Amino acid sequence: MIAVVLLIAFTVSVGGILSVWLSTLSTTQTTIVSSATDKQVRCSPSSISIVEVRYPSGTSNGFVNVTVRYDSGIETLSNITAEVSARGSIQANTSTAILSPGESRVVQVSPANYPPEIVSARGFCQSTVSIIAECKSGQPCMLGSG
Repeated sequence: MIAVVLLIAFTVSVGGILSVWLSTLSTTQTTIVSSATDKQVRCSPSSISIVEVRYPSGTSNGFVNVTVRYDSGIETLSNITAEVSARGSIQANTSTAILSPGESRVVQVSPANYPPEIVSARGFCQSTVSIIAECKSGQPCMLGSG
């Protein structure tokens, strides 16, 4: 009889502990998902573009100046990164400046090869949501001789 009472008490206590743990876990997960969803919603109207890519003509050394414009959105963007890809090499540079909607910023990159084939830009909305733009060789954003 004592063993049955102890077994029932043990089962009830383990059930109580599991109930509290699962409740805390679900509350924590709900908060995390809610926060991430809120960031996605606030950042969803954000868009950036590469206005122009200026680089030295030919195969000379020098900086590639990438002008990035924050076209639309309601949140500021941070850590604006420009990445230049040319003949298999990729070089990048990050500006720590904050970019507000409507503003532009020039990010300089010193690539190993010329001319650039693909230039991409990335900014972070609310420090976690990545907003990306791209400009390829032959598109109007590639200006050359700059």
